[in-house]
Amino acid sequence: HRVRYRNATMNPILKPLGLSLSLFISACAVSPQSVVVQPLVNVSGALYGQGRALTISVEDHRANTALGSLGGIYEASSTITLSNDINAALLVAANAASLQLGFDGSSSATPAHVTLVLEQLTYDTQTSNLIHTISLDAKITLITDINGSNHIGHYRTQRSHKFPRLPDAQKNAEIINEVLSTSLERGFSDISLAKFLAHN
Repeated sequence: HRVRYRNATMNPILKPLGLSLSLFISACAVSPQSVVVQPLVNVSGALYGQGRALTISVEDHRANTALGSLGGIYEASSTITLSNDINAALLVAANAASLQLGFDGSSSATPAHVTLVLEQLTYDTQTSNLIHTISLDAKITLITDINGSNHIGHYRTQRSHKFPRLPDAQKNAEIINEVLSTSLERGFSDISLAKFLAHN
């Protein structure tokens, strides 16, 4: 007897089902990410430091060390976290900003101290019609003290990005660093902070 073989082609009716299943699996299988935070600050405006000595300390007051979730069905396990010391990274950026503004200790003005408080850094993912909307929120507080006199400023940056595919760790680091950098730049460029230092 002659045996006939049929080509193992997918039934046209099952092709859309196979595509839908692959999309469903990819939506579910979202792995956690760990990113490196390295904000960079470029401060414009007057060099109001004028040689004053300035020390800076950083405090992390976030309620949760995880930034948020990358989405998917198992949101609790698809978290995005930081792989480096955020306090150290913020201190490097803040010290760079202070040097740009002329705080170098060359004058006899009363030394100042800034406490940089990270209040919030969050990452939220919402998916609709296969488009992923990433919402970022970075809020810092700068508390400047000169011999018992204080200036307190709050600076917040919010961004929203849309992606057809979830961003990788490198892209996420880029957009996270951008909101942090912008909040720092707003803080150190604050005119009211410059005026406070000029009068103390």
